[in-house]
Amino acid sequence: MDRRAFLGRARAARRAPAPPPVPLHASLPATLTPYAGPWTLREAAHLVRRTHVGGARADVVGALTRGSATAAVNAMISSAQARPLPDSPSWATTLTTNDGQNTDRMYQWQRGWYAEMSAGALREKMALFWHDHFATGHGVYRHAAFAVHYLTFLRENAVGPFRPLLVGIGKTPAMLRFLNNELNRAGQINENYARELLELFSVGLVGPDGQPTYTQTDVREAARALTGWIINEATIRGQFVAARHDAGQKTVLGQTGAWDHDDVVDLILTHRADAVAHFLATKLYAWFVHPVPNAGVVAEIAAVLRATDFDVPAALRALLTSAHFYDAAVVGARLKTPVELTLGLLRELGLPLSTAVSESVRELTQTLGQEVLNPPSVEGWVGYDDPLEYRAWVTTGTLPERRGFADDAVAGRGVFGAYDPLPLVDQISDRTQPYTIARDLAAHLLAPPLSEAETDALADATLLDGAPENYTRAQRISFWAEVMILSPGTGRERLRALLAALVNLPEYQLV
Repeated sequence: MDRRAFLGRARAARRAPAPPPVPLHASLPATLTPYAGPWTLREAAHLVRRTHVGGARADVVGALTRGSATAAVNAMISSAQARPLPDSPSWATTLTTNDGQNTDRMYQWQRGWYAEMSAGALREKMALFWHDHFATGHGVYRHAAFAVHYLTFLRENAVGPFRPLLVGIGKTPAMLRFLNNELNRAGQINENYARELLELFSVGLVGPDGQPTYTQTDVREAARALTGWIINEATIRGQFVAARHDAGQKTVLGQTGAWDHDDVVDLILTHRADAVAHFLATKLYAWFVHPVPNAGVVAEIAAVLRATDFDVPAALRALLTSAHFYDAAVVGARLKTPVELTLGLLRELGLPLSTAVSESVRELTQTLGQEVLNPPSVEGWVGYDDPLEYRAWVTTGTLPERRGFADDAVAGRGVFGAYDPLPLVDQISDRTQPYTIARDLAAHLLAPPLSEAETDALADATLLDGAPENYTRAQRISFWAEVMILSPGTGRERLRALLAALVNLPEYQLV
């Protein structure tokens, strides 16, 4: 992959013709054969970057000390399942028709999610995955309290079996309003939710055999079965009202009965199990590996899902411990999303997520096209899993904003306080060795590896600026030691220059 050329391409207009997607390197293992190579900082960092937002040093070291991919992944999944839910805001059980108040509350809840993403590791990464999969937007349902209930539901089921998600999501007030199923009643059928339940949430348009997975008749009949659900605004929950439900016989996916909401889910998971497994496996692959699917690996993830009754943690274990996942062609092969870029930078530099910084992240991620709890459509964000449009996150228009945020954080401008790089350097390197510092910071911040010649050049251009050209390597190291001893302020300034150079590299846009 020519990463520099890759990053330089501008995003085409939505749905405009696009070149055929380019798969990952042809030599990549196309199976879920377990990874049997060395467990080093490189592999641990790759796992953390893909399962967290950014590779904070403590998380990378924690994964490394587990001793193997299997142990590290098992620990991450166990921790995600055991993590307590964050407190809900005081207003989470009340509604207001005041638009300004709803907006303020929504911003508060978004900022709260950024804080939990920074601390919540895999649980929050999976909550974001399900938010993209079961997309709803507060721009439609408006009530911030609906967003609290919706995200809490996703968190509760983030790292568990698929069925509870598919059963419960349609009963959340956010989804009931977003896709109009609260209007769906006997004699007045609304097909919106039924259609997306099939196309976007479970089976997709075509199955692994290339054949359509459902018909328009299935949509209409499923919509009849899904009638009867309304929003109880007093409890902020979905509520079934039998008088609104079509209790007649329906034929869904070839099966006839007096089906209701949960029956439709059971019919999907029973009679379209292969399609569901393939669809979900493709989404998991796109999220954790690359938006252009590898057919062999997707088929094996799907097989795990089928064999375990759609147990998502089982699929995660198989994927995240596979040789495919740790192949050099996968590391640094995905573009960072706006959330990964912004929160990841803060975690990697060790910067606190103050209210002011969190609001800056909220505003910037919205500008860059990823406002959490308000994706552009029911399809979620195309940059995650659209094989033709996954370059959407980085364009000639967004790249200056992405780099500007990183520059400001390192320089301590705007909402960022003065940044002292020495604690980070002392955590990962030897402050007396300029070439070692450049190498270690590059490995910490960049998923794609730089060569020793490249990191040496970065050290010469930043830390060793002003050293006589005829100095030997040993003399340059001594020159740096004198800077740090006699002028520590200058040393810190040069370390910030090195960090700025690293986060401005095209490689920093990749994960």
